[in-house]
Amino acid sequence: MKTNALGGSAALEGVMMKSPEAWALAVRLPSGTIHVERHDELALSRRYAWARWPLVRGVVALYDSMAVSYQAMSRSAALAGEEEEQMSKGALYGTMAVSLLIGVAMFIVLPGFLSGLVINAAAHPVLYNLLAGLIKAAILVGYLVFIGRLPDIQRFFMYHGAEHKAIAAYEKGLPLTVENVRAQPAFHPRCGTTFIAFVILASVVVYSLIPHQEVLLWRLGARVLFLPLVAGVAFELLRWSASHTDPVSNLLRAIGFRFQMLTVKEPTDDMIEVAIESTKAASGQIAEKPVAVA
Repeated sequence: MKTNALGGSAALEGVMMKSPEAWALAVRLPSGTIHVERHDELALSRRYAWARWPLVRGVVALYDSMAVSYQAMSRSAALAGEEEEQMSKGALYGTMAVSLLIGVAMFIVLPGFLSGLVINAAAHPVLYNLLAGLIKAAILVGYLVFIGRLPDIQRFFMYHGAEHKAIAAYEKGLPLTVENVRAQPAFHPRCGTTFIAFVILASVVVYSLIPHQEVLLWRLGARVLFLPLVAGVAFELLRWSASHTDPVSNLLRAIGFRFQMLTVKEPTDDMIEVAIESTKAASGQIAEKPVAVA
């Protein structure tokens, strides 16, 4: 197994791969060639010792990956011809902030409010937060099933599968060929979709410990206030389950893989080619250059 593990995400007609030292983007251009670029950028965990502290590292990793993923999405849209130009940095972070606010409202505040209409949070905090977690899961699954029917999103999910397969082949030390990558599983234990599932699990525990849940504004506001702690706990669960084979870890991985069924599809060979080029660039195996494909 590679110690310098990669992470990544799908992009528009492409794949972003991230190592601790750099991130790379490979995009299939309308001409059929693969554009590859590498950005040398140390992860925050490599720059600051405190960014590697347990619980804190989860929040740092989430911010780091979101920032790079948004940059990659903007850049891939420009390369694929979906946008006339790449988003400015201010617009990029503005979009991230708006997306975060919408996500917090839909997946944190709304489930807590709806659950409070059914269960007395002060008298039954665990049941209250368990129901809120089920509502979150239902909203998430419904949203993913809905958008997953769109052709463009289906291609995006296929690139997500290509990303997973390329990372798996890289971590096993296999030569990065289409045949080797295609043979790898489409699900990966460190996937962001699994992280979201673990956020729902962690929120049930963390939010059940919040005092004075009889106060509505505090109960809903505290869910936002303690969100970094929830993310930190979810990240530790992700790390643990990805690197262990005990029954609890196996169960957690199985839950994560179930959620990944909604966001991961089997890729085509041409998508795998894109993921391979991104993996090579992020891991320093090739220099930045356009790759011609017959």
